[in-house]
Amino acid sequence: MKFIRKKNLLDTEDLLFIPSLHWMYTLRHTVRFMFFILGLLVLAAVDSYFHVWNVIFLVNDYFDSMILAAILVELFILAWDIFSFITTEYGITSRRLLIKKGIIRVWTAEISADRIESIYCYQGILGRIFRFGTISISGVGGKMPVFFMVSRPFLVRNKIVQVIEKNKT
Repeated sequence: MKFIRKKNLLDTEDLLFIPSLHWMYTLRHTVRFMFFILGLLVLAAVDSYFHVWNVIFLVNDYFDSMILAAILVELFILAWDIFSFITTEYGITSRRLLIKKGIIRVWTAEISADRIESIYCYQGILGRIFRFGTISISGVGGKMPVFFMVSRPFLVRNKIVQVIEKNKT
């Protein structure tokens, strides 16, 4: 949170809330990978029992190589997700919403609280179970920031609404 706290706040601005990324952010691709590996194992089991695809797909010859390649790709993706998790910062100040992603190539987005028209909060089934969701901001003009996979999204939404209401008065 060094970027939002030190470098990007105005003199008349206070940091009110720091939404945190959910830990599931780092595991979202790993869960999909487990289903892929499970599918490969089922394919190999069916092939070894029925001998259906030996000639067509050559599953037995390349199965170990496919598993190893998939594991290497997944380890790279997991490392990338952990790096993204560490370098993503969200902030809600008394005047605006801030998002910062990256270290080497930094991407920032901000929207003034008086420019926000509506707030969309999305939670899927896993989000409801593990208490994370995505918050999209709709405002006056072009592209708007998204708080992706934040913990307790309705609490974050309430904090944003409080800032909007405070700035209206």
